[in-house]
Amino acid sequence: MSKRARLELDTKQDEILVDWLSRLPDEILVNIISRLAVREAARTSVLSSRWKYLWTFTTCLNFSALKMLWNVKKDPATLEEERYNYINWVNDVLDSHMGLCINEFRLCFELRNSHGSFITHWIFTALAKKVQKLELNLHPVGGGFWPPLELYSFPLECLKLFRSPRTLSNIKSLRSLCLDAVNVSGEVLEFFIYSCPLLDRLRVVFSLDLLSLKVVGSSVKLKYLDICYCYFMEEVEISAPSVRSFKYYGPEIKLRMENVPQLLDISIGGGYGVRMKHAISPIMSYFHQLETLELGFVLNAENMQFPQCELPKLRHLTFNVLAFSSKSLLGLSCMMEASTFLQKFTLKLQTVYVGSEIVSERKFRDCLHQHLKVVELIGFVGLPIELELAFYLLKSATTLEKMIVDPTPPAVLGTPWEFENYKKKQAARSCAKELEPKIPKGVELVIL
Repeated sequence: MSKRARLELDTKQDEILVDWLSRLPDEILVNIISRLAVREAARTSVLSSRWKYLWTFTTCLNFSALKMLWNVKKDPATLEEERYNYINWVNDVLDSHMGLCINEFRLCFELRNSHGSFITHWIFTALAKKVQKLELNLHPVGGGFWPPLELYSFPLECLKLFRSPRTLSNIKSLRSLCLDAVNVSGEVLEFFIYSCPLLDRLRVVFSLDLLSLKVVGSSVKLKYLDICYCYFMEEVEISAPSVRSFKYYGPEIKLRMENVPQLLDISIGGGYGVRMKHAISPIMSYFHQLETLELGFVLNAENMQFPQCELPKLRHLTFNVLAFSSKSLLGLSCMMEASTFLQKFTLKLQTVYVGSEIVSERKFRDCLHQHLKVVELIGFVGLPIELELAFYLLKSATTLEKMIVDPTPPAVLGTPWEFENYKKKQAARSCAKELEPKIPKGVELVIL
């Protein structure tokens, strides 16, 4: 078949497909379009006259801009130009959008308080359309933070408008609220918590205005609460039967927790100066009901003194650790020993290189982990302390099925930057192959 004939055949097949789709009701076509990214959804307008405006009824407005972010990452001088393009893009789409309701509205670009009028307008537009999932990710491209005064601040005066009967009716559709690099006060967050009967997920990352938060009452429907890197946080109070998951990373705070019978998942910790005993003491009374637990801390002598405890229902234990390259990791096994039926162990490791000779301040007795099936080592670079822990787990986990080695730094997992540093990752993968001779029969070694 000639090239021209193949082209004519492909064109004819595309026309048949479009014709078949065009027979479907508008509601189904809009549902299909809503599963596409905004740019791809807009491109469907050229298919036929019937499709010209269908995309403007999409229920998913996810303004992800990976290409723009990559451009800025490669050349920071393009930031202002790309900001201008991003703002125009969002404005154009919202001006064209004719749907009465949207399921998801997501911003993902480095914007500042100087762009506040646009951001606030977009928020009100999304709320007016009874948005169910609202996410503002204004995190800087480079990962660092600009001067705090330049963060977008959620206007406190907006609460007056939110409390008006018409707006209050619209925001009651909200199910998920995620704010990253947005200054927002506890008063604003509590308004959403207590005014949105369907809100079950709240995530706040890097808000300098957030000092305290109360999630209290049997009427609260919140199930998942994440508070990370809010460096002026002082107090969190949780007393709500609906809460199933709580995540907190940041400075030491006063944490009060009670009446959380459905709590199954906790992630807690912080950086330098955060004492592990202080972090976990308010939650220890709930250890007996947890199924997943993540502890994040700097590995030092004090933080390795784990309290006596039992976690009989724990199935997945994660350590998110910053450690010196010579500090033995075997002390982490003490917490594993308290988790009798542990099935998965994950280590997220960041290291400060101070030499490769392993230093252990005390001896740790061997313990069999008879139910452990999966071990995951994230941020693996091939240091002796990592190999020592891996060899220990291969020996002590008698029913192990899989060991996963991932050289990706934990801090960039799930971001566009996780595919960088190819050479370093290749070196780590080569080191991981040292584990192969020690892999027992029936255990799968996966090197990502």
